[in-house]
Amino acid sequence: MAEPLTKRQKEVLNFVTQYLELNGYAPSYREIAAHFKYGSVATVAEHIESLVAKGMLQKGDNEARSIQLVRAEDVDATPSISLPILGLVAAGQPIETLGRHTETLEVPPFMVGRRNSYVLQVKGDSMIDEGIHTGDYVVVTEKSVPSNGEMVIALINGGEATLKRYYKEKGHIRLQPSNSAMEPIIIEAGTPIEIQGIVIGLIRKY
Repeated sequence: MAEPLTKRQKEVLNFVTQYLELNGYAPSYREIAAHFKYGSVATVAEHIESLVAKGMLQKGDNEARSIQLVRAEDVDATPSISLPILGLVAAGQPIETLGRHTETLEVPPFMVGRRNSYVLQVKGDSMIDEGIHTGDYVVVTEKSVPSNGEMVIALINGGEATLKRYYKEKGHIRLQPSNSAMEPIIIEAGTPIEIQGIVIGLIRKY
C-alpha cells in the first residue's frame, strides 16, 4: 500500500504533471527548484526520489528531463518482477553486513532499475519522515557513485549497512537521517565507505 503524499510532494507532482501536459517533456530539476524558490536542486532530488519510491513517478539514471508519470494502466498491465531479498538494512545506526538470502519479493516493474536490483528489509525509524518504517522493504538498484540527496545503502567500515540520504561535502560525507530527533552520520576522509546502491522503491506488507 502506497504511503500518502506530503503537501509539498503533492505540489511537486502537480507541477511536473502540468509541465508535462503543456510541454510534452519533463521539467529539469533546476526548473522545479526555480518554481518553488529552492536554493538547491538537492531538495528537488529528495522530493522526486520520494515520489519515485511512492510509485507516482519514474525516472531514468542521470538523464536530463527523464521524469515520467506512472500510469495505473501501465502498472496493471505488466507482470511483477521477482527480486531477491538480501537481508536487513538499518534506518537508524548501522547494524549488519548485507547477506545473501534465498527469499524473493514480487516488485512492480516500474520500481526496477536498469542495473541489478534487489530488496532489503528496513529496521529502525531514522527515515520515518520519508514514510519508511521498520518492516518495510526498499527496492535498491546498484550505483556506486550517487548524487547528493539520493537515498543510499552504505557500508561503513567494511560491514555495517545503513539507509540514509547521501551528501558529499568538503572533507567528509554526511549520511543524513530523515528524522528530526536523530543526528547525521559523518564519514571523515579516510574512513572506509562503500555505496551499495540507491533506493528506487518502497513496499509495505500488512
